[in-house]
Amino acid sequence: MPKIVDQEARRRLIAETAIQIIGTRGIEAASVRTVAAEAGVSAGAVQRCFATKDELLRFVLHQVNARFTARVQARMAQASDPTDEALGLRVIIDEMLPLDDERRLTCAATLALLAYSATQPAATEIMRSAYQAAHGFFMRAFDRDAAIALYAVISGLQGPLLVGAITPAQAYTIVEMSIAHKATTRWARSAPG
Repeated sequence: MPKIVDQEARRRLIAETAIQIIGTRGIEAASVRTVAAEAGVSAGAVQRCFATKDELLRFVLHQVNARFTARVQARMAQASDPTDEALGLRVIIDEMLPLDDERRLTCAATLALLAYSATQPAATEIMRSAYQAAHGFFMRAFDRDAAIALYAVISGLQGPLLVGAITPAQAYTIVEMSIAHKATTRWARSAPG
């Protein structure tokens, strides 16, 4: 009798393996052959799940977003008030900063996938949607422009943290200064120069 394979579980396994490879060795290392070998499946199995490498990478983008959301939800489920939006914002900010192995892996993979998505229209849409969802959550606490600006500041801290150009303490100081600034001032809406 042929073995029944859970294709969705296999797709997730392949995507998780690709995230590990991309987050530790870069997107160029995530060939079908390498992903297959490290996932413990055949290259043909990868190709049956994903017709192209681009299709795999788009699925990986969704998986990265799902992993991030799951971590935030798990932390909020342990909070004394899981509906506390101020705490939720802090948890999201904390999860965005690459300060432990899991967050470093996710952040490195996300940054590599961001560069990839800049030249791939279907991936661009996935990344844009993720940004819009994040902006929407930040807009629960700040006006639209301040929310987008705060998100941009936190995103901008990721690369310097990954390469050790700033310390976690410096990153948190920048975050706190940005939050305080956004809470007390309104950004001037004027055209550049």
